[in-house]
Amino acid sequence: MRRSCWLGFMVLAPVLAGLAAGCSGGSPMSRPTVDAAAQAGEDGAAGSGGDAGASVLAPPAGIGLASVNNDTGFQATSVSILDPNGGVIHPDCIDSNPPNGGVIPLISTDVVMPSEPQRGGNLVLIDRGSGLLTTVDPTTCQVVRQIMVPGAGGTKTNPHDLVTVADHKAYVTRYQPNPAAASPAQMGNDVAVIDPTTGVFLSRIDVDAYASTVAGTTILARPDRAIIAGGKIVVSLNEIDASYKIYGDGMVIVIDPASDAIVASVALTGLRDCEGMDYIASTATLLVACGGAYLAADQAMQSGIAVVDLSASPPTVTKTMTGTAFGNQPVNFSWVLAAPPAGGGTRAFAGTNDPNLVAPDVLFTFDYLLGTTTQIATSDPFTIGPSAATASLLFVPEFLGSTPKIQLFDITGTPQPTTAFAPDTVNNLSPVAVAWY
Repeated sequence: MRRSCWLGFMVLAPVLAGLAAGCSGGSPMSRPTVDAAAQAGEDGAAGSGGDAGASVLAPPAGIGLASVNNDTGFQATSVSILDPNGGVIHPDCIDSNPPNGGVIPLISTDVVMPSEPQRGGNLVLIDRGSGLLTTVDPTTCQVVRQIMVPGAGGTKTNPHDLVTVADHKAYVTRYQPNPAAASPAQMGNDVAVIDPTTGVFLSRIDVDAYASTVAGTTILARPDRAIIAGGKIVVSLNEIDASYKIYGDGMVIVIDPASDAIVASVALTGLRDCEGMDYIASTATLLVACGGAYLAADQAMQSGIAVVDLSASPPTVTKTMTGTAFGNQPVNFSWVLAAPPAGGGTRAFAGTNDPNLVAPDVLFTFDYLLGTTTQIATSDPFTIGPSAATASLLFVPEFLGSTPKIQLFDITGTPQPTTAFAPDTVNNLSPVAVAWY
């Protein structure tokens, strides 16, 4: 399944080289970005019958942090609940071992967290292996609910992200098409609108018109990550053909939750394999991370960060920072994180990966207005995963096999490493992503 194990290249690269653009699934999570006036009117803004003009839809404020952890063979998974001040609250909140001596696990070994916190304060896991959305109480670590994403069972439409906008309305990006589908509920390569409490299919948003054009090749739009931004739903389109070898230019689309219509699109010209996003509400700025066509001679040039002004009509790319600004290595497409100091600013964080597994991963801070970059840390190849931040701390997962750790950085000023800790001390699994729930 595509984009399920980007860190798995450490052990599977010789086998998967042809698919390598696809082995990724980290959550591009940041601190929550919440419009202060938005909370009371989320249902109305989502087209659920309220006054959509009374407020602007925004993601809920995150209440806690969690990490997804794996073994080096991606045969075991756990989720840890973290202390936002650093450390662990529940080292093994849920894992892929069948409970109570049974044979059916609650989660597969291929789970990710949504790009943003979901309504209700629970932890939600997108299980790409089984096609389930699993809701977990982070305090008791009990499963509250499991629902099947329409079309994601036997047909494997591969859900990649979730945006919940009302009690009975959510958007799921379905990355993989299902050529044998007999109904819109089963199709995939789209954005499905569902009831997040039951999994009932409500409607389908077709994105075929936004697939890139490459001579002699049918490119699939492949909706990937999704966030709430400026009262709308913004979705990154990965734009890769069925073989995962030929790429089109990346793109983002903007969906109006009141009508479910696509109201804008932004071509990320020259950038390939685009996925992770973060949004700065105060300036209506969207950051998009792109990894470039895997093993292309100019992969670093095709990778980078696109800076998009969502307040413009139509939205406009205002700056592109390619991998040449990040040590001439491809940028990790699974995440980008805007985390300015308390006094404000245009600081963000990103990482790089060497597709040849030779150069170390590098963690960068960069100014998305000025276009400057600064290296702040390194780790082994393909180890630094999607990170998250509080007002003062950056949580950076490092997939280091027998020595797993989440490295903390003080980001109140110039980022400085402080302490590190292992998130899953029960199974000794290594963190691949940290996110807010």
